[in-house]
This record gives sequence, structure tokens and C-alpha cells, in this order.
Amino acid sequence: MTSYDEATIQGEVRVIGTLAMGLYEFLAGLTDGDLARQSACDAWTVRHVAGHLANRAERQIASMTRGRTGDSGPPAGFSAPSDNMAMSAANADADIAYADGLGDALLPTYEAQYRALHGLLSGFSGADWHCDCWHPRRGTMTAREYVSQRIQELAVHDWDIRSAFDADAALHPDAQPVLLGMTAHWLRAAYRPGDDPPQDAIRYRFELSDAPAASVDVLVNPDGVTVGNTRHADAADIDLAVSCDANTYLLLAYGRLDASAAQAANRLRITDGPESLLGRFTGWMAGF
Repeated sequence: MTSYDEATIQGEVRVIGTLAMGLYEFLAGLTDGDLARQSACDAWTVRHVAGHLANRAERQIASMTRGRTGDSGPPAGFSAPSDNMAMSAANADADIAYADGLGDALLPTYEAQYRALHGLLSGFSGADWHCDCWHPRRGTMTAREYVSQRIQELAVHDWDIRSAFDADAALHPDAQPVLLGMTAHWLRAAYRPGDDPPQDAIRYRFELSDAPAASVDVLVNPDGVTVGNTRHADAADIDLAVSCDANTYLLLAYGRLDASAAQAANRLRITDGPESLLGRFTGWMAGF
């Protein structure tokens, strides 16, 4: 059984609280017109992203509550879509209907769901974190994994909202260490080679200027992606090396930043290898 550090988990629970409350305060200062503004998510306005976050907090509460009692199966009536893309489309439509249906109750519902989630997480400890909980894409994940997953969703969607009002918006610094740890799973899931798969393995190194792990190595194979801090033992084998800060790398990894625009704005610098490989990287990590 994997050993979990209670202090680390409780630190992440506090990050969830910081993100959730910070976004609530930001949303509370918006007008109806602001809520109707297009977010960084193609299918959603700012209102819809906020509704999605409230809806997912509610689902996490239900899933973790059942998981704690030994029930890690899907809820009654759940029918899984045929693939991730179909699930994303169904989720987008459902969250639009959810957010629009709440009307003026959107923000009170958001606040209530995250207050309830905080109460639930504060009551977990020890063996509770090992319980399996249902998740629609992954089947099950542990309660501990659900904590990090909530940070990922809050942090990235917080940026999706704030960037609609501030071109220089950044991912919350308290969330970035967790996101750096989660990009390995995210990139594996987001990899879509499409009609232009790599013919051979391509080795990327992102040299981070402001993170404890000074670099992130990404290995892209025709059939999948692996990520690590020292995956490329020989620097001579690296096909593309990019220097940037952690925020820029994460926005690229999560498909939120155009590589060419980031390079033009001096947010990243290619230190070795052909520029074309950077565009292929962001093209392959299309997500779902």
C-alpha cells in the first residue's frame, strides 16, 4: 500500500480552500455581462466554467462519501460515453445547462459546494485517504488522488476565467507544485498524435527557471508519452530543449498557451533543437 504523508495532504486541502475562496471573491465582483464573457474554454462562458467547478465539487463529495464506505462503483443511472471526446462533449452540454439553470444561485451554490467539500476533506485522515472513489474517466482513484485532482481542476479553470479579463493571468503559485507532479498523468491522457504521429521517439527537456525540479523531461513515442525529471540521461539525446518558468511550461502542457505567441513574447526560449518540434508538442497534447 502506498504511504501518504498526512501533512502534505492537509497542505493540499488548504490550497483547495485558497483557490476556491479566491475564485469565489473574484466571481463575486463580476457583472452579469462579465459572467457571459467567453472563457479560455471554447465551449464555455465564465458562468459555465464556474458552474462546472461547482458541479464537480458536488460530484467529488458524493464519490468520496461513498468511497469511504467501500462503494467505488458509478452512481445509479450513470452511462459512460463511448470515449473521452464523447464524454467531454456530454459534460460541456450538461454543465452549460447546470450553470444556466442556477441563475442567480450560481455563486451561492459554488460557495456552498466548496464549503461542504472542505468539511468533508477535513474529516478524512489515515486509512481514509486510501479508499477507492469513483471517477468517470479513470474508473476509480484514491481519496488522496482526488485531493490533487481538485487542485488541478480549480487551478486550471481559475486561469481559464481570469485570463478572459487579464492577458497576463498566471496559474496560482500555490497550485503549481501540485500541477508539476500531475502533468505526467495529464500528458499521457492528453496525447493525441492524430495524422502526424512521431516516427521515432522524440525527447523534450523543459528547463524551469523557478522550480525545485530544475527540468522536466518528456519522451514522446508513437504510442504514448512518459514524463520525468531525469528521464534523458544523456543531454546529447535531447531533440528539443526549452527554457521557461514553471507557469509557462504548465500552460503549454495543459493546452492553454500558444507556443509561437509565448516565444514571441519572450516567455520561453529554445536553447537547443528545431523550433518545429515545439509546435508539434503542443499539437500532440490536444487533450479531450
